[in-house]
This record gives sequence, C-alpha cells and structure tokens, in this order.
Amino acid sequence: MEFRKLTKVDGGAHICRYDLEYETQDHRVKKYEIVSRDQGLRGLEDLQRWHSTTVVIIGISEDNDRILLNREYRMALGDWVYNFPSGLVDEDETPTEAAARELKEETGLTLERRIVRLRSSYNAVGLTNESSSCVLAVVSGEIQESDSSFEEIEAHWYTKSEVKDLLKYHKMSARAQLFCFGWAYGDLSINKLAEESDEYGDGHLR
Repeated sequence: MEFRKLTKVDGGAHICRYDLEYETQDHRVKKYEIVSRDQGLRGLEDLQRWHSTTVVIIGISEDNDRILLNREYRMALGDWVYNFPSGLVDEDETPTEAAARELKEETGLTLERRIVRLRSSYNAVGLTNESSSCVLAVVSGEIQESDSSFEEIEAHWYTKSEVKDLLKYHKMSARAQLFCFGWAYGDLSINKLAEESDEYGDGHLR
C-alpha cells in the first residue's frame, strides 16, 4: 500500500475529518476516511507522528485489592460505560503530570506513586491516529464528585469480585475491560511491575 495524499474534509472545535488516498499493489486507488484531534495534518509524516494526545489513569489501591473505575455517560454512545479516568494532555505537560491533574479533576483523588507509564498506544486504529499513554499508579484520598456539568462521572473503588461481575454484565471500554480482566483473574503484581518499569520509562515520548 503506497500513500498518495491526505485531504482535510471538515473541521470542528475538537476533531477534524480527513480523506486518505492510497495506491494498492495492483495500482487501484483506495480512499480511507479518518478523524483526528490534529487540526493541521498535511501528509504522511504528520499522520505517523507518535505522541500522546491523551492519558489514561489506572488507579490501584496500595494493597492491590481495589481498582478505580469511572462509570460515565459517553455522549458518542448515548449510554453509561465503565472506564478509567482519562483526559487530554496539555501542551506543557508530561503524561504523568496530566494523569495527576485529570485524576484530581474527575475523582478528587491524589496520584501518590507512579508504578509505570506505558508508551503511547493507539485508541482506535480503524478510525483515528489518536494515541494515549497509560499511567498505572497507586492513588489515595476520598472520592469526590466531578465539578464539571459537561461530564457525568461517578468514580468508585471495585474489588476483584466486583470487577468480575462488571465484566459479565456491564458495558466497558476495551482498554478497561482488558486490564480489569488481567487484574481480576491473573497474577498482576504492582510490586513486580514497579521492579520492571525501567523498560517503559518516559524516554523521548515523555
């Protein structure tokens, strides 16, 4: 597949729509539609730029017996979904700094100790070039209501038994579903992750 061009079709306050044009191995033209938070994509180099535009906070209790999840109303779905706290990374922030800020804004909790920050991963490769950094951390404090009327968020701590019920009966984001499954049914030790975290250091992606 050979990239030929990128065309901006429409722009909104937060996302833009682009058409991509490729040439297939048998020399046919393939057009592909995407959306992006990037307002000024110009070509393949911009499309391939690997950076964290959003951050996801995976909050664990110090004893590893509870995990933090948001029950939030997602307007794109018109329904409630279980998800991890998340948000945009501001221009002057590292993903870890953004994680601490978003955690406080959405839940009132404090990021006490970062265990590991994973490198950026893509959120929906069939739709967008958007990527997120996952910050796994020990968090503490008393849960408070979000002070934003533009978001409906209910934060809560869940035990492994409770998470197993969520996995069976409730809608979840893909990332939260997969991590919660490993945490609830596997042997995911936060101490072991902390020991091996050098492999996933901030690096050039901050």
